[in-house]
Amino acid sequence: MVARYEAPTFQGKAFTCLHPECMTLTSMSWTALIGRKWGDAFSTDYWYCKCDHCEQNSVWLRYGEGDDEGRLIYPNQLSVPHGHEAMPKECLADFDEAREICERSPRGAAALLRLCLQKLLVHLGGKGEKIDTDIKALVASGLDVHVQQALDVIRVTGNNAVHPLEMNLEDDHDSVLVLFEMINFIVEERISRPLKTKSRFANLPEKARQAIQKRDKPKA
Repeated sequence: MVARYEAPTFQGKAFTCLHPECMTLTSMSWTALIGRKWGDAFSTDYWYCKCDHCEQNSVWLRYGEGDDEGRLIYPNQLSVPHGHEAMPKECLADFDEAREICERSPRGAAALLRLCLQKLLVHLGGKGEKIDTDIKALVASGLDVHVQQALDVIRVTGNNAVHPLEMNLEDDHDSVLVLFEMINFIVEERISRPLKTKSRFANLPEKARQAIQKRDKPKA
C-alpha cells in the first residue's frame, strides 16, 4: 500500500517531505530567514523549512499580505507520490514521466496521467481505446462507485488539460497532485487488494479450500 501523501504548503505544520529519499509524512519546522547588511539585521520574506524526519530543508518565498501565502524556491521540484508497487510497468513509465514534469508543466503531467489511465484500463478489463467507453463497461459489470469516481476525475481533468479552451490548469499543481493520488488509489483497489486476497486464500489449508469450493459449487 502506498503511504498517505499530503501536498507541501507554505507554513504547513505537516506534509510529505519534498526530498525523494525521504518522502515521509511528518511535521515541519519553520524559521524566518534574517538578512544582514553592514552588520545590521533585517527581516526578509524568505523562510527556511526543516523536515523533522530527515532534517533536510526547503526554502520558501512569502508573497502577498497573508502569512500563509508563499511559493517553493528550493528544491525546485515538488514531490509527488511514487507509483504504487503493484502498478503495471507500462503504466508506471507514464506515471514517472508525469512526476518529473509536474512542477514545470502541470497540464503536461495531467495529459500523461490520462495516458497512464488508458493503459491501466486494459488491465482492468477494458479495451484501452476510449476511456469513457471502458469506464462505462466497468460500471455495467459492477465497478465500485468510489473507483468509478476516481477514474472520472482523471478522465475529465486529463482530457481538459489537453484542450485549454475547456479548462485552464495553468499553475494549478494541486489539481494534478489529486490525479497522482487517484491513479494510486485505483491500482490499490483494483489490482493490489485482489492480489493480496488471492494470496491469502491460497495459503489456507487445502482441506479448508476444498470445503469452500464444495460449498460454492452450483447444485445440479
